[in-house]
Amino acid sequence: MLPLRPEPVLAPDGALSLPVRAFVAPLEPSGSLDARLASLADEDPLSLGARIHARIQQRLQREQPGAVCEVPVRAELARPGFTCLVRGRIDLVLPGASGAIVEEIKTGFRPAAILQAVQADPEHPFALQARMYAWMRWRETGAAERCRLRVVSLLDDTEVLLELPFDPVPFTAWVEARLQARHEAFLRARARTLERRELGAALAFPFPEPRPGQAGLAAQVRRALEGGTRLLLQAPTGLGKTAAILFPALARALDQDQQVFYATPRNSQHEVAEDCVRRLRTQGHPVRSVTVRAKERVCPEPEVNCRPDVCPRANLYYDRLKASGALDALAALGCADTAAIAREADRSLLCPFELALDASAAADVVIGDYNYAFSPGATLGRLFGDPEDSARKIVLVDEAHNLPARAAEWFSPALDIPWLEALRRQRAVPPSPALRRRLTSQVRRCVQLLQSFEGGHRVVRPEPQPFFGEEHRIGRLLAWAAGAGLELGPQHPLTELYHAWAGFCAVLRDLGDPHVVTWIPPGRLQITCADASSHLAARMATLAGAVLFSATLKPFLYHQRLNGLDGPGTASAEVPSPFPPANRKVLVVPQLSTLYRARAREAPRIGHFLQRVLPLRFGNYVVFFTSFEMLEQTLPHVQLPGFRLLVQPRRATQRQIEAILDDLRTSRGIVLLAVQGGSLAEGVDCPGEALIGCVVVGPPLPPFDLEREEIRRYFDRRYGCGQAYASTYPAAARAFQAAGRVIRAPEDKGLLVFLDPRFLDPEFAACYPEGWFADSPRELVSDSILAELRAFWQG
Repeated sequence: MLPLRPEPVLAPDGALSLPVRAFVAPLEPSGSLDARLASLADEDPLSLGARIHARIQQRLQREQPGAVCEVPVRAELARPGFTCLVRGRIDLVLPGASGAIVEEIKTGFRPAAILQAVQADPEHPFALQARMYAWMRWRETGAAERCRLRVVSLLDDTEVLLELPFDPVPFTAWVEARLQARHEAFLRARARTLERRELGAALAFPFPEPRPGQAGLAAQVRRALEGGTRLLLQAPTGLGKTAAILFPALARALDQDQQVFYATPRNSQHEVAEDCVRRLRTQGHPVRSVTVRAKERVCPEPEVNCRPDVCPRANLYYDRLKASGALDALAALGCADTAAIAREADRSLLCPFELALDASAAADVVIGDYNYAFSPGATLGRLFGDPEDSARKIVLVDEAHNLPARAAEWFSPALDIPWLEALRRQRAVPPSPALRRRLTSQVRRCVQLLQSFEGGHRVVRPEPQPFFGEEHRIGRLLAWAAGAGLELGPQHPLTELYHAWAGFCAVLRDLGDPHVVTWIPPGRLQITCADASSHLAARMATLAGAVLFSATLKPFLYHQRLNGLDGPGTASAEVPSPFPPANRKVLVVPQLSTLYRARAREAPRIGHFLQRVLPLRFGNYVVFFTSFEMLEQTLPHVQLPGFRLLVQPRRATQRQIEAILDDLRTSRGIVLLAVQGGSLAEGVDCPGEALIGCVVVGPPLPPFDLEREEIRRYFDRRYGCGQAYASTYPAAARAFQAAGRVIRAPEDKGLLVFLDPRFLDPEFAACYPEGWFADSPRELVSDSILAELRAFWQG
């Protein structure tokens, strides 16, 4: 069976360097999945543990002269042809009457559960970690020192000391056995490294011949990765960006024993990467890829609750996984997409989400959402958890113009009174009158705290301590429920309250210049993050390589700054369209306005424009509006005899989107009314006659409100261009993305029309793709639209 966990990067001389925590961890887990145990291992979800560690260390140094903290230790363990360097820092070495005491500090919200787990399992990782520190000290000094855990509650700072028996002789035998296992894993990993290097040398481009522009694009990516440069690439839709970027990135990853993570903003874009991976082969061997989707989307159980007593797929998961051969089957398949993972999971009653994560350890390419690579709350720890893990990742960011806004959302939580009241009324399972009384009281406290901000829509400056106090109380209530034997699932109102309140407090702790807090009547306290580039910069800096690409990444300086790449070691480039310019007709129509105050007057004129322009050539068109409100306002005025109208529904399901796309690909004479920035405006492929024209009705500028005005002020302070950064550039990216649905191949011929005079403004002009005009977008304004279009279609 393939390994469940990847080995660290191996030096060619057979040296392996591991932290103590990794050395003592089991190479292959056994037993059941259990979300409760996972929460025990996650000692410090809110970065509280580090502060508690430091406080305890400082106190004990004052109380016990001779106490030393953060003591570095290392042990070089050797076998013929193999050396393992184990390194770490001991939390505390305390003086004792009969010798020093090696102490490891562990923090958690459920300290009793930690103690119970350690006492029940002699080889619990926490206990092994402390004993390993004591063994490394014994190896250095010859003294067998006492060994213990100090378990500290994050809720009330109570401390419990747990003595751990330590005898260096039997523990030496355990270390030798673990070293033997690591050596065998090293040999397997080295064989896989050599195999991957050979595969990389034989990797072939996924198509017989690169399209015009693809070869140059691939060369740029290769040079950037070899030089350690972060690269922003703007390339036109239809060029084949995925193949041209994934091919050199994968070749580099195979040669350097790294892994490619292909990050997308939408699940619908996974298929593009999967199709490319299926075409990439190395002398008959498939490239291994795994697609990871959200647990909530792939879980087949009625409720997502990963406890062995509730979920049959969690019970004895690891034991069934070893017996199933599922990992080998997915590896042999090559491209393990969501459907393939679901089939293997169903065959052996496995959790499909965990199966995808376990299969990702041996994958060459992992495909998943932005969240898994960048979000502070959803980053996949197995792939990016340690600096060593991140340093083996080449991240390819598809549709990268979306990343800054998505990242800002991660740091823009809100607390809402109506939601809290609905939570209080929610029926809880399991029912507990005592817990219900306590939860009701706690929710009322939270509501009262929010009600203290009541008033108009305004900027507020909340005192953080009351919020932290309620977070502490909610945590204590969770601990009380656990102590009372109440197993609360993810959908329990107390669990939801804790996650929402703790998430808000996590951002409140680190408020800075990019943040503003506002009160939005009738009952919402909102934190808005204008710019999460510092967070993205920290992640980008840890990676082996990063390529961010899109058809709309201009102006480059704006996207460099907001994606955390504003500094040395970053390059940007635009690949001009290789398609014949004569096949593309671009028009700007400034006579029609989409200003809010003019929409009632302009809606009939927009309908009349469509009625005159679209019938000049029969085919499929899409008309993209700035919002559903504007679409619905214009719809009664769209009269197109001979055409069939389709309208994108609000909150459309994936099935509805696929039905619309199937209509476009199989029928002719369709006019689709949709919205910019929606599911039909990005990552959608409609080549050839599936789509011959696109009308973009106005730039999708965000609605003006207090929060947007504060974002504008922030960017004015930071860069001196608030309006452009807060509104114009994001709107331009959406508008030009929508237009990019038309020209997808060299033989495609299509019409692109932009209705609104603002498309002529200098700030919008800076965002147009290369080659659409020579000097100014005013060249795209026509005095005789119908005549020019007749000539274009006839030509």
